[in-house]
Amino acid sequence: MRGFSFPQVAPARLLARSSAIVLATVAIPLALNAQNVGQPFSSSLDPSADRSTPLAKASSTTAVSPSPQEYPEEKSKSQLETVVGAIKLRFYGTVLFNMSFSDSDEVGQEVPLWPVPGSVPIAFPDGSTVPAGHIHDTVFTARQSSFGFNLAPAKTSDGGWNPSAVIEMDFFGSRPSDVLQPQGRVFNQPRLRKGYLQLGKGNYKVVAGQDDMIISPLDPISLSHVGVPLGATAGDLWARLPQLRLDVTHSFSDTSTLFQIGILRPVFGDPRLGDIPIPGTAVDTSFSGFGERASQPFYQARIAAAHPFRGSTATVGAGVHYGEEAVGAKRNIPSWAFALDFHIPLQERVVLRGEGFVGSNLAPFQGGILQGVAALPPPPATPLTTIHPIGAGGGWGELTYRFTDDNKNIFYLGAGTDDPRNHQLLPGTTRAKNTFAWISYFRKLTGDVTLALEWSNWQFRTVAFAPVTLAESKGPSGRGNVVNIALAYQF
Repeated sequence: MRGFSFPQVAPARLLARSSAIVLATVAIPLALNAQNVGQPFSSSLDPSADRSTPLAKASSTTAVSPSPQEYPEEKSKSQLETVVGAIKLRFYGTVLFNMSFSDSDEVGQEVPLWPVPGSVPIAFPDGSTVPAGHIHDTVFTARQSSFGFNLAPAKTSDGGWNPSAVIEMDFFGSRPSDVLQPQGRVFNQPRLRKGYLQLGKGNYKVVAGQDDMIISPLDPISLSHVGVPLGATAGDLWARLPQLRLDVTHSFSDTSTLFQIGILRPVFGDPRLGDIPIPGTAVDTSFSGFGERASQPFYQARIAAAHPFRGSTATVGAGVHYGEEAVGAKRNIPSWAFALDFHIPLQERVVLRGEGFVGSNLAPFQGGILQGVAALPPPPATPLTTIHPIGAGGGWGELTYRFTDDNKNIFYLGAGTDDPRNHQLLPGTTRAKNTFAWISYFRKLTGDVTLALEWSNWQFRTVAFAPVTLAESKGPSGRGNVVNIALAYQF
């Protein structure tokens, strides 16, 4: 994003009560027989296997629901898999090229999060300025490409615990600073996405390491947002955090259930409160930094049920989250959330999936439009005389239409929103509502190459406060359209 001073824009009201949010979320799709961005080898011990859906009974009428981050590709028939000694090794990845064109200045640029309010002036080198709503940005990038390794025993034990592991990375990390090279925006460092081991025995699985958080396991399907999910800050709660988790599956006739419970690293990441480590450091020496000022971890749990439906599998899940953010020597601000997720095949070629949530202090998961705590005076000024959490609600939904039986042509249509509570906002935390809608078309050019065309529209609102009375009024808003063209080679 350009180097200009962007005012801290704001959140808005809870759009609806939790039930209305889930029903109102527009639809979210998933292509049948799709391929994960890192589709692992086929194995009951596969550590990258879908953790959002209980494994249904293998039968002619029951199918395992697809993975949460899948793309509309048939499962690869030629996998990079080999046996090395006692280990089965699978290498997977996606080489991804994106071309993005927007008619406004977008926070996030390569992965749009919200449009900069149109009234914000953007300065150019010749001294001229133009409102952000009149900016036209063009971005070409390949740094959302990713790769990973899955490891599992070549021969599994029927009665004992079987180990397996995943390492997954992308190139969406920080950019090295080099004053002698003009290509600073394209020299990108690798970034750890996932790195965990697991032990599996029967219906039990213990996971230790960095993985997707337990609640809200789904993301909209998109090739424009891979480094960051589509809908982050606009209805899609997400995080990849170090954790220790237990997964338990159970079957009742044709219905299967999945129960997950775990403890996760408590990460709030509010730069105003000193939660961010010093840039460029591997070992931090500040009072906060890489360790969190918290006496306890995040606690999360989720239960899901899957049942055969219309020739596929319908899945519904519910999750809860609780944590505490230390804002004083003896003062903590609670963080909590309740989330629902669903994947429902409406008919042979149409799938509806999505999520809804309500909660408070959800900045760790980019909820509340990246706002967790409101305070006066606005941080980093101290001492804080007023401080309280910001509540928010929202969700997203996606409808997938498989246009042809060969899975080579798939359409997606969806929308999402994140709506913080206006009455809990203060100066410095003024983002009031972030809503987006999108439509995309995926065309499978070959067995491994996909062309994706995506259009998204973003609507962003803020609130303003009077200097002394703090009377609330409507603030500047932003609107933007983004067109993304992607080419992906998946292996």
